[in-house]
Amino acid sequence: MKLTWLAPAVLFAASAVQAAEVSSTITFTNDYRFRGVSQTSGDPALQGSIDVGFDNGIYAGIWGSNVNFGDSDNANLEIDYYVGHAGDLTEELSYAATLYYFQYHGYTDGTDIDFAEIDLQGFYKDFSVLYAYTDNYVNSGDDYHYVAADYSTAITEQVNLDLHAGYTFGDAYDDAEYSDYSIGLSGSAAGLDLSVAYLTNDVKGSKIDDLDDNTVVFAVSRSF
Repeated sequence: MKLTWLAPAVLFAASAVQAAEVSSTITFTNDYRFRGVSQTSGDPALQGSIDVGFDNGIYAGIWGSNVNFGDSDNANLEIDYYVGHAGDLTEELSYAATLYYFQYHGYTDGTDIDFAEIDLQGFYKDFSVLYAYTDNYVNSGDDYHYVAADYSTAITEQVNLDLHAGYTFGDAYDDAEYSDYSIGLSGSAAGLDLSVAYLTNDVKGSKIDDLDDNTVVFAVSRSF
């Protein structure tokens, strides 16, 4: 059975009596990387999101970014819709479960690579883990799995050390499984969220120009 997309309105209706908090973020980065691979062929990206959260832990939002996969007939815009629930299991252990729907706009030949994905996350102190799954990766009918572990800890009052390791596998990456890693610093100053990280991966075969080469990624964000 294919993953189905539940419109955020369904959960909004269930949360009608809950207080809602609305926020938005705008981000500039020198390279939009998703699980170790560039979505902009190494070029900069401007990204933005609008999020709504309820007291009962339900949240939903929309996120967008320019993209460039290097195709001759290329997508140029990614829009992600998401809805989920987060909560605490103990004082130090929490979780989040999110359903995403990824849309890619700009193809002129009728190409359709839109797909839904389920993400499950766990958080304990400075650690977090992620498992992501879809049974229809980029509308191919192939399954896709991603697991990751992250660690973020304060090294000064203003700066965090961020470590990441992830692994991509499944039918969609049969004989092409790969790992991605990053180490970086993040912090806030003058109302801005700032980060810098070095990203590397072990994608098999020769590196694709500007898509999966090792790189340094900078990002600056402002939330409202």
